[in-house]
Order: sequence, then C-alpha cells, then structure tokens
Amino acid sequence: MSDPYLVVHTPGAFGNFIAHLIDCHQSNKLLPSPFVLSGASHNRHGHTQSLDMVIPGMWEKYNNSSNGKKVIGCVWKQDFFTYILHAYYSRTNIGQYGECGLEYAEKNFYDFVQKHRATERMKQNITDLKDLFELLVDEKNTQVPRYILRMFFWFTILKNADNIVSLTNSKIKNLKGIQLLDIEDIIDYTKLKSFFQKELAVDLDFSNLHTEFLQKNISLNEYIRANSIISAVKNNQFVDTQGLSTVSEAWLLYELEKYYFDIPFFNLTNFFKNTKEIIEYVKHFPTFMKQPNKIYHQYYKMFPDPKKTKIL
Repeated sequence: MSDPYLVVHTPGAFGNFIAHLIDCHQSNKLLPSPFVLSGASHNRHGHTQSLDMVIPGMWEKYNNSSNGKKVIGCVWKQDFFTYILHAYYSRTNIGQYGECGLEYAEKNFYDFVQKHRATERMKQNITDLKDLFELLVDEKNTQVPRYILRMFFWFTILKNADNIVSLTNSKIKNLKGIQLLDIEDIIDYTKLKSFFQKELAVDLDFSNLHTEFLQKNISLNEYIRANSIISAVKNNQFVDTQGLSTVSEAWLLYELEKYYFDIPFFNLTNFFKNTKEIIEYVKHFPTFMKQPNKIYHQYYKMFPDPKKTKIL
C-alpha cells in the first residue's frame, strides 16, 4: 500500500471526496458511495484521514498527525467564496438537514443551529443577527425573514476576506511540504484523473462516481447558475432568477452593488423575478437618488473604479 495520506481542507472544498478517492485508488477499486443526502462525502469509511481545518482543535490535530504522511490540501480561489459559503450551510455535517441544509435554515434557522454538530460555534450566527438587525432568533421566533437572511449573507460576502474559511484557506496554501489541489481541478474529471494517475500510479475509472458527485452538489450547481445570471444582467440578457437561495440572491445583489456603484441593491424586501426586472430597475432608478452605499466608502478597495465601470 502507498504511503499514508492526510487531506486538509475548509468546508465545501471536497476534502472528504478526495480522501475517498485516495482510498479507492489504494484499493484499486471503487468503494461504496460516500454521499449523504446533501451530496457531501460524509458517509465514507476509509482509512485516509481528512481534516476540516476550520473546526476548533484541528490545527493541533494536524501537527500531531501529519508527520510521515503525504499531505494534500484542497484549496480554492477567492472567487469561489460564495460557493464555499453556500456549501458551509447546505452540505454541512452528516445529512441531518436532508438534501440542502441552507434550505432548512431558511425555513427554521433556530433548529438549524440546534441540530448542527457545532451548535456552540453556529450560535454566533444568532448573535450576529441580533447585533446587525436587532432580530431575536429563539425557540419562539425560529424563522429569519428572507430579506434579513439575505442581507446577513450579503454582509458575510462583503467581509469575505476576513471570514474564517478564507483565512483558513490561505493558511493551508502556505503550509510547507503540502501538495495543493484546487477545487477547479477537482471539478474537472480529466484533470482529477490525471492527478491520481501521477500521484498513486493507478489508472482507475471513476467517471460515473464523479458525475454523481457533480450532480448531487447543489451548492456548485447554484454557484454556476448565479454566476450566469450576473453575466446576463451585464450583457442585457433576460433570464429567470426565481428559485435561488438566499446566499445566491445576496451574491447577486452584492455584485450588482459593485457594478452599479451609485444604485442601491441592499435591503430589498422582494427579490427580482428575472433579469429584465433588474435591468429596468437600473434603467429607471431616479437620478436624484443615486448615491454610493456608505459601505462603498469604507471598503472602497473592494469596488471597481466608477470611471471604468460599464453601465447599461
């Protein structure tokens, strides 16, 4: 058997899936499916260890268990933050939320936190909702109004560089002696197959498993759809926007806020049904009311130069 491996990752970076594939290649056969209802590979029973480095205590565990092991770090570019954010809520834990944890949280945020395996850590969300929006979430007030939850995620996206998952992702990238595997290469079957052929010298056909992996990934599929909607707005194309999660709605509003820097896209009670409504909103927004969001001044480095911004 090959030298033992250790996989380190953040939530949503496919660390368990890669650990499962390592086990498959070392066994020279496909092992039982690792997927839970949410599509995460949290039902695997192989020997390769994977560590979610965001979980408290994992860095100490890494220091105690990495000696003599080949370490693979599943990492991502910052452009994928909204995918990671969606996965953080949607694909979390062992599938106790059904197919989508985020959908569960949208309906009952209090129970989502209580059922989470890191309840104490997730309670910070409830504290933040109280501090940011003066909204009390408890056993009597379990559901967060959709537009408030959307704004909560909007603020999270705004502060993405300081988020624990971003900081942890950067820390993994800077580890010495680690082999990095970008999630874009994990998504690409040809590149991933080539990686394992070179790494473990085993030619294993796992194309059907990889297809299932992609199909079950609600977070990734929505990330792709939301990105296409953003592009459609910028290119004056009409597409439907209904059915998005609050994370994707927040991302769409955030990107529009950057693109149309003096037209507000925050704190909207009702979301746009299609890109035509967005384009009309921009086209007919009162000139005398145009003014950059105050946060634009505070975080100006995150926004494009208004003089270089293309306006429809």
